[in-house]
Amino acid sequence: MIVDYAVSMWDLNRLRIWRAVVATGSVVDAARSLNYTSATVSQHITTLQKAVGVPLYRRSGRGIEVTDLGKRLAEESAEVFTGLGRLDTLVESFRTVNRPRMRIAAFTSFNAGLLPGVIESVARDHPDLRFDIQLNEPAKVRRSHCTIEIRSEVPQDDEVHLPGMTRTVLFDDDYRAVVSDRHRFARLESVPFKDLEDQRWVDYDLWAGPTSRVVDLACAAAGFEPRTFAASEDEFAALALVASNLAITVLPRLSTAQLRTGLTAVGLTDPVPVRRIVMHVREREVHLPHVRSFVTAAEAVVADYLSR
Repeated sequence: MIVDYAVSMWDLNRLRIWRAVVATGSVVDAARSLNYTSATVSQHITTLQKAVGVPLYRRSGRGIEVTDLGKRLAEESAEVFTGLGRLDTLVESFRTVNRPRMRIAAFTSFNAGLLPGVIESVARDHPDLRFDIQLNEPAKVRRSHCTIEIRSEVPQDDEVHLPGMTRTVLFDDDYRAVVSDRHRFARLESVPFKDLEDQRWVDYDLWAGPTSRVVDLACAAAGFEPRTFAASEDEFAALALVASNLAITVLPRLSTAQLRTGLTAVGLTDPVPVRRIVMHVREREVHLPHVRSFVTAAEAVVADYLSR
């Protein structure tokens, strides 16, 4: 019974979330730093507190007040994550004895649009290198063992700095309206964002991540809320509805690079939504030749993309 109790209490992901809450001082700021929703963070810390059986925090107005135990729990658990880091390093050293490996976490449009060009360049100089590519959007779990992590951010929010990783801004990715070839917007080079107010929208991001938050901020700046016609976690299904001329959607430029037949991307003005694309590189691996090669190649591929 003791073993079962301990296992149920110490969920490492909840403990990591709790440390973020204590470090930032609020549920909202912790959610932003972890790329979670506030509701998800609240649910995890509530579950952790129930498992511990002793108050870790108290409600205080619209925020929380961390108890002494809550603070001590965040402080003492630092050794746990330091130990996990050592275990990651140990296992990784044995995995890469015979063949070096690079783990990359990024979002779908980067993986499809830009990553192949980066990997092509790196592989020329490091033909024995193995690439493990993971998705990090929606970012429900930190990919703590990755060498490279590519993320999108909301420029209006605070910068996100991942522990143990260096941060480099790659580029700002502007958004476009995506419509059916039969839509009246399809014949235009650009449309004012306000003109989207009366359109039916497809919501393709049910996790309310940075990509859709940029759109929400643009709608607020234009003075309206989108008329959501449909919502889907499947981007292919969402775009199929758009191609059928049932609704429109708004996507970053990178996501519109390879639109299916029947769709057109139209520029936006007043305002132009923009997300920021950032590369995080693990500090303890930044000196490795293949990692330096990846960073150089990523910057070159991005420069070429922006020049088109």
